Order: sequence, then structure tokens, then C-alpha cells
Amino acid sequence: MGMSKQERHLFLMSLLNENPFLKDEELAAECGVSVSTIRNDRAEMGISEYRERVKSAAEGELHGSEKKEELLDLTLYENGISILETDSTMSFHNTDMVKSQCIYAFAENLALSVINADAALVKVANVKYVSVVRAGEKLVAKSRVIRNHDGEFIVHVFITVEMKEVFRGKFSLEVIEGKL
Repeated sequence: MGMSKQERHLFLMSLLNENPFLKDEELAAECGVSVSTIRNDRAEMGISEYRERVKSAAEGELHGSEKKEELLDLTLYENGISILETDSTMSFHNTDMVKSQCIYAFAENLALSVINADAALVKVANVKYVSVVRAGEKLVAKSRVIRNHDGEFIVHVFITVEMKEVFRGKFSLEVIEGKL
């Protein structure tokens, strides 16, 4: 016999807290119900669809959690510094290893902030993850605009933990709309 609706809702919430990137089909398989049941459950619980959850997670706003990213210094079109307090919501299930997409989103947000863009296309991103980041560690990101030509920018972002580099990226960005 299957779970009650209340039990399923609790289980569904725990699954999504552990991994917000589960699709409806995966949730249905985990819960032993149809995809339409999962969609109905999500609607009743106010849980957004997969695309919105991914977008929210990238912005650090999943399940209404407060943003743990703070911009410390910014000189538009030149450089910026930001910090991010990592936690277990950013790590892989049953580990304390922070997911690479959280680190990438942090770097991309700083790159967008320094060029003052409301919207920009990342044309090319050359990134390197130098070492593992653990939940609870504080990331410090520093960005520098290398080139600014007709709405196209090259921005370098370096992220460290306790003065040791853990990530570096070179972003080629084209401003689509926004303040220039």
C-alpha cells in the first residue's frame, strides 16, 4: 500500500530539499505515483516546476532561503568583490561537497554585477574548478573587467577559500539590455 497524501507531501519536500533538480518523472518514480499526481502535489504545495526551481537555485533563493551572497566592493566596469557563505543546501546528497553549479552561479553573478547588466548573454565561459569546496566554507570572489567594447565584455573571476584559489573563470559577456 502506498503513502498517504500527507506522507507523500512530506517525502516530496524532503526529496526536493536534498536535490531541487529532480524532474517530475524522477519524483513520481521515487514516490511510486504518476507524474500527474506529482504535478497536482506540487501545485497544492506551491512548489514551482523544474525550470523555475533550477533558476531559483542558481539565484540562491530556493524555498525562500535568505541569500547568502554579499557584494562587498564594486567599481562598475572595473572590478568587484563578493562573498558567499556555503551551506548544506548547496552540496551533493549525503556529502558536504558544494555543487559546481552553485560556484559557477556565484562567479557569473559577480561578472554580471561588475558590468552593470540587467541581462547579458554568456557567449563563452572558460572555467576551472581548482579544488573541492565544502559546505560551511566562505567563498571570496574577485572580478576584473579585462575588456569593454561596444557592449561586449571579458571578465575574469577568481574565487578563493582561506586565500587558496578554488575556482577561476573567464567570461565573455554580451549585454542584451540594461545600463551601459
